[in-house]
Amino acid sequence: MHVTTIDHYSPPPGGLMRWTVDSDNSVAMPSSVPLSFNQQFHLGTVESGSVWLAAAFDVDGPIDTGALEHAYRLLISRHGTLHSAFVRRGDRIDREIHDPAQLILRPAKTVVTSTSDELRALLHDALDTACHPFDYPAFLLAAIDRPDRSTVICGFDHVHVDGYSMSIIVDDLHQLYDRCRREPDGTDVDALPMAGSFVDYCAAESDAVAISLRDPRMRAWLDFFDEHDKTPPSFPLDLGLPLGQTAPQAVDLRDLLDAEATATFELFCRSNGATVFAGLLAAMARCVRELGGGPQMSMLFPLHTRRSEQWRGAVGWFTTNAPLTVVATDDFIDSVQRTGPALRTALSLGEVPVAQVLDAMGGLNHRRGDIFMVSFIDYRNLPGSSAHEEIGAQHISNVTATDDTQFWISRTARGLSLRTRYPGTPAARPVIVEFLDRLGQFLDEINSLQPVDRAGTSLMG
Repeated sequence: MHVTTIDHYSPPPGGLMRWTVDSDNSVAMPSSVPLSFNQQFHLGTVESGSVWLAAAFDVDGPIDTGALEHAYRLLISRHGTLHSAFVRRGDRIDREIHDPAQLILRPAKTVVTSTSDELRALLHDALDTACHPFDYPAFLLAAIDRPDRSTVICGFDHVHVDGYSMSIIVDDLHQLYDRCRREPDGTDVDALPMAGSFVDYCAAESDAVAISLRDPRMRAWLDFFDEHDKTPPSFPLDLGLPLGQTAPQAVDLRDLLDAEATATFELFCRSNGATVFAGLLAAMARCVRELGGGPQMSMLFPLHTRRSEQWRGAVGWFTTNAPLTVVATDDFIDSVQRTGPALRTALSLGEVPVAQVLDAMGGLNHRRGDIFMVSFIDYRNLPGSSAHEEIGAQHISNVTATDDTQFWISRTARGLSLRTRYPGTPAARPVIVEFLDRLGQFLDEINSLQPVDRAGTSLMG
């Protein structure tokens, strides 16, 4: 899975096909299921811009219009969150549910493009227009038609999806489209493994048992925020952006380590009681320290909440956060050995609902609109990952405005890649580029010191 943003997405030109979802014949039924914490927060700040995620993959030959339309219908039927609509009623936001059997897909006129830039601009505008959470549907169903190799692409407002969902959507659509081409009259959504409904997950989340203030996990959360004045930590290096100001985001995409180098780094990390993610965090903290950001790097990091099998194949926003402070000592091996257990402890804190933490604190002091965070996804373990390279699977995000820095680390069959989002100002750019360059250099230095025997076992640590 290639993780990118719309401004860096350069598909070959072709005919942009789109389907609209006609819900005029569908009577949306009120739902008693509350919004999830993430949905509530997202919908409360939606005025800040369209926040969507898109999934794309390639298929051989021109688009089989009937097969793809059928596959899209089955995808909507399969995932409960795609039946949901959200309606403002005063200060309240309610959920309504559409019956997917009453929805009608209607093809729009295909727009033929001659350049990648023209196609990207059209697609960007279509995604911004379609993926708004207070419209139904809050998603775009599309394709790029070409004679030899076409692209299936669809985007969803963040209220319905997370990064993990992009892999599920690619896998589902890839299988459904293939089956609909081979069996146009016999394909059934039940042909795929069962997928739970995110609406059911929201209901379960609302019934979550309250965590006691005496629970060590809750105490750890509260201690973390006490140390940071009830404020989410910011990226430790000064980006020169005053509080209260935002800037159009800039994006840096780069490969950190290839597959062989990643395997070498993993052996080093595991020999020191850490995962690859923990090792990367220790390396980032080391680079922050070297560049004058201090010996500690505190953050909130996202992790998925698909803890039971019924959610593994479900599309939705199954994400929470956990707090972590990484300490950079003089000895990098010592830092890695500290970070491994710290990360394992932090993962257990993700079991405490963030809403309950905020209630216990009495709320946060938000100094910035965004938060500093580092995400890690090992796409090799996600549904459909074995086909990602062959079909050119991509996860594409929108570009908006920001006032802090976020990092998305991806592990795939190609190795480790990094997407960085940061304020695109003259002051911030050199800081982030220097940090990222130093991180890459440092990882290469660490790997160069790893003696490996013929069996591939690290001899260090």
